[in-house]
Amino acid sequence: MLRVLRTLPVAAVLAASTLPTSVAAQAPAPSDSPQAPVAQAPAAQDLPAAKELVARYVAAIGGRDAVLKHTHLRQVGAFEMPAQGLRGDLRVVQSKDGRTRMTIAVPGMGELAGGYDGTIGWSMNPMQGARVLEGKELAQMQEDAGFLPLLRESPGITAMETVEKSEVGGEACYKVKISYKSGRTAFDCYSIATGLLAGNVAVQETNLGTMQLVTVMSDWKEFGGVRFATRMTLESMGQQQVLSISEIVFDDAADADAFALPDAIKAIAAPKPGS
Repeated sequence: MLRVLRTLPVAAVLAASTLPTSVAAQAPAPSDSPQAPVAQAPAAQDLPAAKELVARYVAAIGGRDAVLKHTHLRQVGAFEMPAQGLRGDLRVVQSKDGRTRMTIAVPGMGELAGGYDGTIGWSMNPMQGARVLEGKELAQMQEDAGFLPLLRESPGITAMETVEKSEVGGEACYKVKISYKSGRTAFDCYSIATGLLAGNVAVQETNLGTMQLVTVMSDWKEFGGVRFATRMTLESMGQQQVLSISEIVFDDAADADAFALPDAIKAIAAPKPGS
């Protein structure tokens, strides 16, 4: 199951079909996973406020203004499942007004795609065909769409609270609990050393069930005055996926139409006669 924090928020809808259905039931990530957060149980007074950690993080990536001056961005890179020997091309387009589209083209498998056009959330892949998202899946897509969640400014966020010191990918961090209008929660882990995101732990809703996903973020690089994690390693139920970003382009006019619904989605999203 793919989900790349808030920088690549629709990844989860794309790769559900690459996981065996038999393991897609509700199941937490293995507690002995080397990437799972390890609590350090500090005294409460040792913990900085969540808003302070977010402010430090936003400053570390270049500042709020550096992000908000753009209308949309495109990320290009690679998707891998090392154990399965799978590798594909990754493309993500996101907008400031809350729209997203992602495609992963895997040789021998075909194209997996998903997105949110501001109203309709959708996914397509060769195994399951075209789907229009509903319920919890749609709510999660709406809360994560676009690139404002990069700043932790999603309108779906209702509260943030620092809960403990932890460790992700071998890096000490502060763990912040994020609560959403949909009722779900996620945990960001902010590096104590750099202020950047070391990783994230989240429950992911999919058509195959509810899964817990641990993401480790690294290799931060600057593109157009904004720093992004260019390597993300995701683990869920023994499956590992790696996303590597090689290029980020801002405000390319050619991307303006990227959020249009595919014809297959339009066909199943259209109101039925008499409805």
